[in-house]
Amino acid sequence: MIRAPVLFISIYLALLLQGLLPPASLLGNAHLLIVPALFCYGVLWLPFPGALLLALYTGLLSDLSLLHVDGNQVEIGLGWSMLFYVLVACALHLLRPAVPSVRWEIHSLASGAVTLFLLLAQYFMVCLRRESFAMDGAILWQILGPALAALFLAIPVGFFLRLFPGGFPHDRNRRGGVTS
Repeated sequence: MIRAPVLFISIYLALLLQGLLPPASLLGNAHLLIVPALFCYGVLWLPFPGALLLALYTGLLSDLSLLHVDGNQVEIGLGWSMLFYVLVACALHLLRPAVPSVRWEIHSLASGAVTLFLLLAQYFMVCLRRESFAMDGAILWQILGPALAALFLAIPVGFFLRLFPGGFPHDRNRRGGVTS
């Protein structure tokens, strides 16, 4: 059961690390996002109440780290990330009956998709507040670059979290061994 506390602590530390990492020149100076990969692993691994708690925790920390005020106007406010992560947690939890354990393929694809939709939602929120929509190659690369990076970043994140012991009854296969 140590994997759950490690997951919560890792999300906090990943948010701190994301702020300290310089932009990746290979991604068009976009920032790497580590939190969606950790979040997707946790949602696919935890039972539903734990996944919802993780979604609220991740959303609150993300909202606090992304609070963006331009002049007198809040562009990215509090609460929207919590809603986003809760909706994603519910959607990903629907996949759990089809997959007996956290498979790296599902985790990787989910991390890329969550990162893509997270950045698109942030972009559209800022565009709505500014009342202007502009899409060019640089903006598109700022959205697609981190999503593509999340596909590959999810693999070492998943293997790192599997190093910690833990497991719930839903993680055991028919032979009695732990598959997570």
